[in-house]
Amino acid sequence: MNNKKKGIQFYILIAIGMMMFFASSCKKDEATVKKDPIITWSNPTDITVGTLLSATQLNATADVAGTFVYTPPIGTTLSVGANQDLKVDFTPSDLSAYNVASKTVKINIVANSTPTNIQTVNIPAGTFIMGSPSTEVNRMTNETQYSVTLSAFRISKYEVTNAQYAAFLNAKGIGSNGLYAAGAYPTQALIYSSSGSYDWGLHYNTNKWEPVAGYENNPVIEVTWYGATEFATYAGGTLPTEAQWEYACRAGTSTPFNTGNFLTNLQANYDWAWPYPYNSGTNTVTTCPGKTQAVGTYAANAWGLHDMHGNVWEWCSDWYGTYPTTAQTNPTGAATGSYRVYRGGSWGDNAMFCRSALRNDFIPNNSRNYLGFRVVFVP
Repeated sequence: MNNKKKGIQFYILIAIGMMMFFASSCKKDEATVKKDPIITWSNPTDITVGTLLSATQLNATADVAGTFVYTPPIGTTLSVGANQDLKVDFTPSDLSAYNVASKTVKINIVANSTPTNIQTVNIPAGTFIMGSPSTEVNRMTNETQYSVTLSAFRISKYEVTNAQYAAFLNAKGIGSNGLYAAGAYPTQALIYSSSGSYDWGLHYNTNKWEPVAGYENNPVIEVTWYGATEFATYAGGTLPTEAQWEYACRAGTSTPFNTGNFLTNLQANYDWAWPYPYNSGTNTVTTCPGKTQAVGTYAANAWGLHDMHGNVWEWCSDWYGTYPTTAQTNPTGAATGSYRVYRGGSWGDNAMFCRSALRNDFIPNNSRNYLGFRVVFVP
């Protein structure tokens, strides 16, 4: 009997020991289970295009200490568009107790209301032959023809004016040096003041940019490629690609100019006094303006665009490069380069340089008193 009792007691002790062991194991397992941190972040309110992402939009919080990494990061400028993703990756300080977590919200980037006076023309989708035929007088070797197919787009009816660009500069707080505040992209100047040089450019006076009275509607000059690109982004668009520009300029023509085989002083602002075959059209005066003229002074092409020949050269988005040898759809130019394309000729050029196919290129952080731009928008 005593042995039986001892046996029962032995099994009871074993059972108690096992229960204590399992209880201890469960507590240990519970202690090693990590928790998910709670991230709080609501969809930010809409912001206008050109506004840098800041802590106002990237303001996630968590219920534990840790670090936040945002994609895209603070200081980024987004293009126009609805429901764009903003993501945060959160790393807790105590990784032994909490998991790494992430959260995504949506933001709308809307077009800025300042340049609402940009008039646009709808350009239909289509296919055309870009470049010039070998028979075109003074054709350049970089104008090799190839077939291009483009989607529909809108393009500004006129070159961007002094008044429009001054409004942009002042809205962005650009100082007399033409630069954004330190640390902002781009670090290159957007524009150079024409003070003391040209009446028809922008001047910086009493802490703001302004055109000289009477030149408000002349095309902006002395603007760099960066400055043109920033305005286009601010307005909710882009610079035209080189293909878009030539397609819009030609407006269905295949001749050297959208006016035919010649230019005259009634058709464009260019230097027709130079002896040159294309300048042999009948001019009604012998003296050239020698500077920019108000946009829209000359008749529009068949698609309703003014000053595609002459007045000022116009920046394009492309890096300069050799044309492809095969048909292309919506080409965007060379992948990299040192020079950006500009097109159209100017008040200081003879007609040869105003041809629809003529290509030119320039250092993107430089500008000239004959160089401006216009803007493209996706329908």
